[in-house]
Amino acid sequence: MKHFKKSVFFLNFLVIILAGCHHKENPLILVSRSVGTIFQEWLSKYDYNPDYINMYQVGSDSIDYYLNKSSGIILTGGPDINPALYGKEDEIEKCRDIDYRRDTLEIRMIQYAMKNKIPLLCICRGIQILNVTNHGTLIPDISTDYDTVINHQRNQKMHWVNLVEGSMLQKITRTTGDSVNSSHHQAIMEIASSFKGVAFSEDGLVEAIELADTSDHPFILGVQWHPERMSSENSLSGPIAERFIMEVSKFHSQK
Repeated sequence: MKHFKKSVFFLNFLVIILAGCHHKENPLILVSRSVGTIFQEWLSKYDYNPDYINMYQVGSDSIDYYLNKSSGIILTGGPDINPALYGKEDEIEKCRDIDYRRDTLEIRMIQYAMKNKIPLLCICRGIQILNVTNHGTLIPDISTDYDTVINHQRNQKMHWVNLVEGSMLQKITRTTGDSVNSSHHQAIMEIASSFKGVAFSEDGLVEAIELADTSDHPFILGVQWHPERMSSENSLSGPIAERFIMEVSKFHSQK
């Protein structure tokens, strides 16, 4: 009997110790490709300590592992998308520095996020590959293919965008318009059928998209500007970061 009581005591003690050692991992945010810590700095104002992985540095045999562990995904700015992916392979001469590996990686990340309802934020090139992945098309070169007086290519040049009232983005930001930075020579032409345009520059170019039926997924947002490079006080920067982190935390708590 004494041996039995000692055994029970030991087992209970072991359970307590193991329970004390166990802790829930931090939320993991996957960034398709990052340079430096700009996204960490932008988002850190709204969450204490998520972990980040630069997916461009991950070997192909480990991509599924990190996708499965992720609680949020960010697709970042970068080079042009292969125009063959949206039926304009004959206009490849208008494109710059195509990264075929990145196209493949980001399409895979988008498809996984959409299938598994992982919060997905797509920035600059990100909004474009989001649209292409869902069978939308792009303008290969704004300067030759679109009539506008706005210089969308000038890095950090601010211009105005108008938001669609009642959209998820408008509800998040609580504004119908604000100034954003601009650094792109391509843009969305035909919006993918499962998405809708929710912000437009004054020349009519698409500046943001979200799901047409937002009940299909808790959070997918694509913006053409770079909110991570803008002041968090801007209504089209800080509130987006705050909402994304909130969705990441919610998804993580339910895993």
